[in-house]
Amino acid sequence: MENPTQNTQQDPSSRRPTNKDKGADPLERWRDLISERIENAMKDGAFDNLPGKGKPLVWKDNPNEPVDLRMANKLLKNNDLTPSWIADRKAILADVDVLRADIMRTWQWTRQAWPAAEREWARAIAEWEERIVALNRRILDINLILPVASMELLRLRIDDELRRAGATRTPKPTE
Repeated sequence: MENPTQNTQQDPSSRRPTNKDKGADPLERWRDLISERIENAMKDGAFDNLPGKGKPLVWKDNPNEPVDLRMANKLLKNNDLTPSWIADRKAILADVDVLRADIMRTWQWTRQAWPAAEREWARAIAEWEERIVALNRRILDINLILPVASMELLRLRIDDELRRAGATRTPKPTE
């Protein structure tokens, strides 16, 4: 039986340059050639009878997991335990959600009760600023121990949180 990829197995230097090749980066030309060969092989059916076709991949081990952590992670998983940094991060995120819900709820009430709620609004903002200072300390602490930089949490700012709720530092009466 003839190899379906046989007609694509040519030396890249013998390939005729096309208009898109002119002035192109040599690395980009190699990528184009590789892509072209893969596409030709697909058209010729080279990938049609692979073992496990149509079945989900089963990963016994995480290929990105450091070998020295593999046993520790397996023990945690088998005993339904969570690393402390995951639990701490979830707790911080839950506290941020509570803060945001509190801001939203108080903002809605303040808009309806203005101007009688003016002092309460100022007191609430001062309280939220204190809570944000404490949350930011926890966020900085957790960011130092997170193993993945993309999981880092951003610090909070009262003005950003008020803006998120559609609030201002000095609410105007509802019309």
